[in-house]
Amino acid sequence: MGQLEKLATDHHSRAAEEWGEAVGRIAYVADEGADFTAEEFARASVAQHAYGWWQQVMDLINGEEVDGAEAIMRTRHRAEQHLIQAGPVCYGDLFHQAMAQARRQAAQRFLTATQRLADALTGPAARAGDGTGHATVEGAAR
Repeated sequence: MGQLEKLATDHHSRAAEEWGEAVGRIAYVADEGADFTAEEFARASVAQHAYGWWQQVMDLINGEEVDGAEAIMRTRHRAEQHLIQAGPVCYGDLFHQAMAQARRQAAQRFLTATQRLADALTGPAARAGDGTGHATVEGAAR
């Protein structure tokens, strides 16, 4: 497993842990007979969708057997397209609007988490890095 695959696996694991903690908090509050807050539910929703972006990366690495850089860049493209193409949700109930916002926040979180990698892979320094126009793994993982 290369550096970028390990990086993706680490992010995927952290996203799964965050999602589990958020859902666990809701379950705990419900078990105690208390009401959970909108913030707790929003945290769980964003965490679920953030995990989904990292799951897409892992599916590409494990299922389609692409390298970590390609998997992350493909998924970044999907996240960018989601943000660009998803129109405002001005209809439906508040729950649908909140879930759409959670999906947007998760896409933005994924893009922020992978920005340095994308810069390293597509920036001018990366293109000049190995003389071939391709980024080096060492430069992209920093």
